[in-house]
Amino acid sequence: MISVIATQAARFRTFGWVQDPSNLRSLCDVVAVFDENSEKHRELALSSIPKLVSEEDGRSRLLEALSTRPVRIRYPDLVGTAFTPRSASRCNGILQAAVRGQGRDFIGDWPADNFLRWAHAFGFVRYHYGDDSFEITPAGLELTKARQDGGALCGRERELLTEAALAYPPAVRILNLLARDGAHLTKFEIGQKLGFVGENGFTSLPQPVLIRSLAGTESPKEKNRMKTDWDGSSDKYARMIASWLTKLGLVEQAPKQVTVTAGGRTYTETIGQAYLITARGITMRNRALGKSRHRRIAKNVCFEMLATKGADREYLRARRAFLLKFLSESRSGLTIRGLMEKLAEKGLSENAETVRDDLAGLRGIGLAVGEKNGRYLLTDKIADFVIPLPASLQKSSLSGMKDQIRARLTALPHEYLSLIDLAYDSEQNRLFEMKIIELFTEECGFSGRHLGGSNKPDGVISAADLSYGIIVDTKAYSKGYGLPISQADEMERYVRENLTRDSRINPNEWWLAFDGAVPRFAFLFVSGHFTGTYGQRIERIIRSTGVPGAALEISKLLLYADALKSGRISQRDFYRLVFPPQPESEGLRRCPKPRKL
Repeated sequence: MISVIATQAARFRTFGWVQDPSNLRSLCDVVAVFDENSEKHRELALSSIPKLVSEEDGRSRLLEALSTRPVRIRYPDLVGTAFTPRSASRCNGILQAAVRGQGRDFIGDWPADNFLRWAHAFGFVRYHYGDDSFEITPAGLELTKARQDGGALCGRERELLTEAALAYPPAVRILNLLARDGAHLTKFEIGQKLGFVGENGFTSLPQPVLIRSLAGTESPKEKNRMKTDWDGSSDKYARMIASWLTKLGLVEQAPKQVTVTAGGRTYTETIGQAYLITARGITMRNRALGKSRHRRIAKNVCFEMLATKGADREYLRARRAFLLKFLSESRSGLTIRGLMEKLAEKGLSENAETVRDDLAGLRGIGLAVGEKNGRYLLTDKIADFVIPLPASLQKSSLSGMKDQIRARLTALPHEYLSLIDLAYDSEQNRLFEMKIIELFTEECGFSGRHLGGSNKPDGVISAADLSYGIIVDTKAYSKGYGLPISQADEMERYVRENLTRDSRINPNEWWLAFDGAVPRFAFLFVSGHFTGTYGQRIERIIRSTGVPGAALEISKLLLYADALKSGRISQRDFYRLVFPPQPESEGLRRCPKPRKL
């Protein structure tokens, strides 16, 4: 049953998705904290908390929290708080003391939070919105009672952990993806199809762009860092969930050789974080789906897993939760129009494409949402969960922009709507750079490379007929981009380096990333929107170098990309639209502005 409750103020929890912990024994220890009869609970009360937590850091308060019957502990007492610097951290949370860290007897607040999220995602603990507290579930009690002496997991614990994984929709999603014709998928290939695509909380690094970047990197150490550290949020989720499934014997990790062809060149690299489903994984997946004699396993869903980032994530969560509620209550299924009408009754006015994307997102997190004759049906059984509805729900301007663009896209995959979020998130500059290059190369027919790093532009692209090339510079700023003089000077330097192509000036020779003998060039800034005197600075670069340039808002770029992909405009049309010629009589007094489609 899906129930709705009113909340006074939303607490910004991110339940449902986990990035860091993978130790199954430690997960069992965290669950045992909530069982008053477990050895771990007694150990915490009698030894660990008195030993690790000072009185000034809340020792008495934490011991009092452990003594409640039945055990029900508030989030702050479980997770504790952070210290700056982290090297000076002290233990001030119950779950910090429950798990041994690397090189010390406790973990920090962030891993404690992740272990709690993991226990919650697997259905071992229950969250209470009223007082921000947790208690153990029947499934959690069964897990703690199964423990035997010794450090290794016993057979019954592994069985219960496997059942919990099969009730966790994203784990089933990954098993489904790997089960298709014996697929061998990297974390990036899984991440691209995991979650609600087209938004900042579920991003995936573009693998083809990464492969080309790796091919242009000579240092083995730097290559390894790029393979392991460069990823989007969905890629991180994919890696972590796959590691759980690997430890449970449902998946195996095996390196995959990936080959990409672009601009007449072939690039091949090996990605170590790649996965295959095992025979046991196929059997357990069939069990989760209710095939053969098995009953379909009820899925654990929580409100917070339906959106993780954005100023209006409560709005997005509520919209998707209501869609799930409507589907769960319908035996014959509902049309898009029917779902839109039901949302409108809740005060949520949405267009058809937004509803379709949300339904695709529900499938993307692992729920069985099917479509037959225009009616959408949910064949999964959903375990009880709560929709904590705040007093007011409001859609952000970015979501509104995405809805408008979404309705106009005819050919471009909606995953690129995430570029609107990324364009305003300065913490994800690299991902924004790579996704922009991916948009040009994978969707619009250009060849090109992501460059980045010091003394290089973010990327370069070349038209398919080699009639022109573009130096691309992307800028992610929360309040728009004003093109400061220092960055205008940087672009002018790149333009001049490309004109002279002298390795004595810049030994890294980034201009070799252009394909062939491109006869003419331009430069392009891409951002969410532009502010201030950016036009005058672009005009100055044009006057100084004689090379055309422009600034393009992300919303316009998406519409141009859709027109390119659908064939409504050509790459030569794109050049003329973005870099229109200037009348000689006027000189270059005005900055070229992209024409409207």
